[in-house]
Amino acid sequence: MVDSGTPNGDLGGVFRQKTAFMKTWKPESSPSNRDRLELYALHKQAISGDAPENLACQTAAERAKFQAWRGKSGVRMEEAMQLYLQEADRQIRVYGMSGTSSLPQTPQSTPAIDGGNDSSFAAASQPRGLAAIPLLCAAASESRQAYLRRLAQTTTPNSWWSRQEALCAVPHTFGALPETMLLKTAALVEYVSLSCDGVIPLPAAVVQSFLWPFHNVLLCVWMGLIVVLTAFTAAWDILQTLIWGSRRTGLSLSGIWNDQVVWSAQSVNVLTESHQPLTARVVGLLVLPYTVLVTLSRMPPSELVASVAYAALLGFTWWYWVIVLPWMTWMLLCAATVSGSCFAMIELAGV
Repeated sequence: MVDSGTPNGDLGGVFRQKTAFMKTWKPESSPSNRDRLELYALHKQAISGDAPENLACQTAAERAKFQAWRGKSGVRMEEAMQLYLQEADRQIRVYGMSGTSSLPQTPQSTPAIDGGNDSSFAAASQPRGLAAIPLLCAAASESRQAYLRRLAQTTTPNSWWSRQEALCAVPHTFGALPETMLLKTAALVEYVSLSCDGVIPLPAAVVQSFLWPFHNVLLCVWMGLIVVLTAFTAAWDILQTLIWGSRRTGLSLSGIWNDQVVWSAQSVNVLTESHQPLTARVVGLLVLPYTVLVTLSRMPPSELVASVAYAALLGFTWWYWVIVLPWMTWMLLCAATVSGSCFAMIELAGV
């Protein structure tokens, strides 16, 4: 249902208007592939609903689009429209507009989606960070040759990593610090890749081949970090709701479960799918214990007991998330150093 005093047809009209504008939108800086795929996926979900289980995809671009669309499965078409409007407005703010194009403003009274009596509707409210995981997987599947070609066409001000922002918290806040540190590190790696020509006494392609595994590992570490941050945010929200009550926090235990916990577990499963790049599957296996934790927590029939069990189990296993996972991340970076050296020698040999 569509509520908030706005007729049902208004959402579709605003959506069509914004879609038409985005087709002619000329940003000042080029949007990232992840952001382009996010708009594509939301648009497909809004007009076509859930993606089919299988679709013949011949090229890497087609596979990335299909994977992004599948990542929105379960989102109702009305909410996909609203999410498309929000994401379009965000990208316009981030990338700006060239020229004097007239921007159709999304009304402040954009219809809110009301689930009515559909108790499963809450599951559609996927957090922004988790929604980006299929798109980050697609980015991690970029081959070395495609990576080199992309860098050859990229300038330092338009580098991909430098345009990214924290997804699990408001950017530039304390909660966004872990993601910010990761993004700064990845942006530094990309800066070296783009500015090495003439500075390092090696061909640029050799240096970039050495750094390509670091790019992929950092992408996958970002995905794992998103899952862990969302999991602990859910536990914190559960504790606040148990202590202060739903009326004061504005949260409900069922909403936290559907919007954060369940989506986090599903995102872990996405990472471990066979078609994902190897690095993504490795990270998926490292955070796979989270799905076991969620399964154990949901065993009690009472939502209250299940919520307490979830927060307790996550607290008892803090050592795994805070100590073991960072150590495994370090191991992945060491593996990236070794594999990067191999790729650099292959590029240097011209093989």
